[in-house]
Amino acid sequence: MAVCALSSARVRDTALFNPFWSSEDLADPPSETFYNAAIDNIPHDETPAQSLSLMKTYALLALTAIQYGNIRHMQAYLGRYHTLVEMDSLHDETNWPSTLTAVELEERRRLFWSMYTLDVFSSIVWNSVIRVREQQCNVRYTTELDDLHIDDHGYRFAASSPVSGPSPPGNASGSGASWLQGWNATTDLWRILEHATLKLQSNPTSMKTFLERSVGLEPSPPGAAIQDQVDKFYQNLPACFKDTTEISCDPARDRYGFQAANITATVQLLRMMLLASETNSIEQRCKVVSEVVNAFMRVPVAYLRAISSPLLHHLAGIGSVLGGVLGEPFNEYQYQEVRTVLLSLAQLLENLNHGIHSTKVVQKLRDLILQIDAHMISLQHQSVHVGTSRPVTTTEPSPSQTSNSGNWEELEPYMQLPADLLVDWPWKSGFMHLTGS
Repeated sequence: MAVCALSSARVRDTALFNPFWSSEDLADPPSETFYNAAIDNIPHDETPAQSLSLMKTYALLALTAIQYGNIRHMQAYLGRYHTLVEMDSLHDETNWPSTLTAVELEERRRLFWSMYTLDVFSSIVWNSVIRVREQQCNVRYTTELDDLHIDDHGYRFAASSPVSGPSPPGNASGSGASWLQGWNATTDLWRILEHATLKLQSNPTSMKTFLERSVGLEPSPPGAAIQDQVDKFYQNLPACFKDTTEISCDPARDRYGFQAANITATVQLLRMMLLASETNSIEQRCKVVSEVVNAFMRVPVAYLRAISSPLLHHLAGIGSVLGGVLGEPFNEYQYQEVRTVLLSLAQLLENLNHGIHSTKVVQKLRDLILQIDAHMISLQHQSVHVGTSRPVTTTEPSPSQTSNSGNWEELEPYMQLPADLLVDWPWKSGFMHLTGS
């Protein structure tokens, strides 16, 4: 029932890409019917026995709640999943039942690391605590063998390392790599994101940890150093996990496209996190945001729609950064840079066509651009009236804006947008909060 609830909700939000299926035929019964049926069948015992099916159900209900925009329910079911893990110390696979078959073992590993990534994601998006830290876990990655090479009797290819296995010949990508290599690579990125999250949450304006106060613990590596390592990691991936081909509706092939799309989304989220964790000029922020938007634009839209609501929260990070820029003093040249990125972001959201919420965000963005344009024109008319060539205000630029004062653009006068212009900004304050969630 939980699987059906999530699938139905995704279909309703335009994630369906296979023309064989009709969204109209799948609309009845609605997602909520399956969701409620799953909830009705959850055991009422406060300390249920260890159950992989129950853990999967909580995971799926948490994901469905994200799709609904019901974040309280998402946190509730995510918490229940982690309670089951904690009761039996399942973060260490030596505590798993000794009778598990190879299939059951791989299912548990995939579930564990999937929920780890969801835990980090929820911390980023809704500023919650990270319940599971990678350094406390002793769970191997899923073996990099396609499912047809694993059955209840074991593995048809011997595993070559504790966290991976050899790839069978002649797989769908033609690269010699199992699609699970890309799946594990995405997990690697989320483990880096865990530390990037802590870096953002421990910025100079935040409360320092006990070790930082008492023994002067060395700060974490600069964002540029982390980004450099991520770039090297990405470049070393097989091409099938970097180049997203059009969806073929052949699941064996499209799994590679989905891994590439997920890797792209995670890499770009990491870039946004590192950008937010340090002080950067408007030009630097616009450059990174523009590159992030362009990276998403290069991914076939069918994959982005299939990622569905979680992707909107990725993109909310872009909106949050741009909202911060618009709240600062900037000159006309800088506004043109921000304006270009805003239009690109609006176009990306329009391409996604993700239900009514996405449509509202696009309309708000376009309306805001028109309002700011009108405001800029008004200031220009005022400056001409008083005999100056450009609008002049008494607002002083921030230190980040004057860091490149040798550029001619920095010599332009600065202006500050009226606060009422940003009242309808689609994204709330904070790094990743999305209005309506």
